[in-house]
Amino acid sequence: MQPEISPSPAPPETPTSAPPETCANCGTPLQGKYCYACGQPVNGLVRHFGSVMSDIADSVLNVDERLFRTIGPLYFQPGKLTLDYFAGKRARYVTPFRMVFFLAIVAFFAAQFTVRAGFSRPVSFTTPRVDGVAIHTAPASSAPPEHNPFADGNLDFGWGVIWNRDTKPFKVGWLPDAANDWFNDLLGNAQVQLNQMNSGNYAQRNDAAHKFMLGMFSAAPTVLFVLLPVFALMLKIFYVFKRRLYMEHLIVAMHSHAFLMLSMLVIIALTVLQKLLLPHAGWLAVPFGLLFAAVWIWIFVYLWLMQKRVYRQGWFMTNLKYWCLGFCYSFLLLIGFVFVMLLSLTGA
Repeated sequence: MQPEISPSPAPPETPTSAPPETCANCGTPLQGKYCYACGQPVNGLVRHFGSVMSDIADSVLNVDERLFRTIGPLYFQPGKLTLDYFAGKRARYVTPFRMVFFLAIVAFFAAQFTVRAGFSRPVSFTTPRVDGVAIHTAPASSAPPEHNPFADGNLDFGWGVIWNRDTKPFKVGWLPDAANDWFNDLLGNAQVQLNQMNSGNYAQRNDAAHKFMLGMFSAAPTVLFVLLPVFALMLKIFYVFKRRLYMEHLIVAMHSHAFLMLSMLVIIALTVLQKLLLPHAGWLAVPFGLLFAAVWIWIFVYLWLMQKRVYRQGWFMTNLKYWCLGFCYSFLLLIGFVFVMLLSLTGA
């Protein structure tokens, strides 16, 4: 009699795995956030608005923990970020464009805040008091009031009216009337702003100058961003025999401008601290003066060292090109700030 053989147990049923997600555009199985076949991202714009704005902020600014690894070398180690970028060490730092863009936004918002909050104005001295009553003194003068060249709707600098919106408008014969009217409107806005800064009491003139400074800070980012590729072109011309690509010079320019933006933030921070602490501790005037001097000297030394380390030329050629570049760029900055001043006056 043969022993009864028990049937072997059936293998356990394996759960059926879900089919892999495929690209909605070409049907290729997905292995990440982007399709490796056609490049389409998985997430489109049809989703929550907050998620879209988060992606935009991350794409434009991309400031995470790498920001703290970038700020130190950017300010204290001239040329290190640029040389590391050229050597392929890019993942550890914020990209040059995002860095200069982020610092430009922060610097100019900080500058506008200091102007609006009054931190940029000089520390006022306390007026003398007698029995709790402030005494305001003004120097007596028998001289006639100064001529205001911007009063009565005119531009008159002493040799006759050169512009008036109604009696002597600006007019170019070959321009259409709409263009001439636009130019006259700009000149009219400038005349009003200049008249406000040259007439009225001290508070009115100070308020007009305050608005003018706000206008300058609002228009200045545009000028600096225009000068950024121009400065890279100047580097390309001055170092033409180095046979570097224009994009390499543009990276040098972006790191240089990012350092200037960061230096502007340091100066703004020192200005705010000086305004807050100096009325309570007058002995800090000398340390603050030394700090301001050190920051300004470091700007020139930093840019000189950066140029020497990145382009690796001799001391004589580095010095020669540094001063020539500085002169040319200072001239461009002067033109840019004149343009900003005109934009601020005209209200354009």
